[in-house]
Amino acid sequence: MRKSLSNMGALLVLALGLTAGTVPARAGGPPATPVQPVLTGIHTAHAASARADLVRFRFRPLAPTDVAARYVPRSALVQDGSGLPVAVRGQSFVQVVFQGTAAHDENGRPTAPRNLFPVPGTTNVVQIRSGGDFEGVVTYFIGLRAPAPPTGVHPTVQCSGTEVTVAIPTR
Repeated sequence: MRKSLSNMGALLVLALGLTAGTVPARAGGPPATPVQPVLTGIHTAHAASARADLVRFRFRPLAPTDVAARYVPRSALVQDGSGLPVAVRGQSFVQVVFQGTAAHDENGRPTAPRNLFPVPGTTNVVQIRSGGDFEGVVTYFIGLRAPAPPTGVHPTVQCSGTEVTVAIPTR
C-alpha cells in the first residue's frame, strides 16, 4: 500500500509539473516576423512631358518605404561594407539607398541586375550599378550624361505598391 501511495505521489508531482510547465498557445499564433522587401528588377523610361528619366525598382512582396535619392560626387561611389570604389560611367551621379531591403535570395544569389549598361529608353541615364547589398541596406548608383543640376534641383522618389520610381530631371 505504501508503495502504491508513493507511486501515486510521484505521478501527481509529474502531472502537476507538466501542467505548470505548459504555456497555452495564443489564439493568433506566434507574432509574425516582418517580411523584408526583395529587389527583383530594374526598369527605365523617359518621361518627355515631365522632362525626367525614370528608374523603376521592383520589389516583392511590397516596396520599401524608407528610400533616399540624392546627387553625390564621384568620391561617394563606394561599396557598402568594404568601402572599395565603385566604377560608374557618367559626369554626375545619383545615389539611391533602400533601408530594410535585400537584393539577394536566401541562398545569397542576386535577385536583381547588379550592373545595367547601356541603359535603354533614357536620355540622361547611362549606367545603373549596385553599390551594395549589406545588412539590410541596398544601394545603387545612377550615372548621368549631364553634369549635376543647380542646387535646389533633386531627384524625386515615389513608392507605390511593389515599385519605387526615381525621377531624375533632364534638361
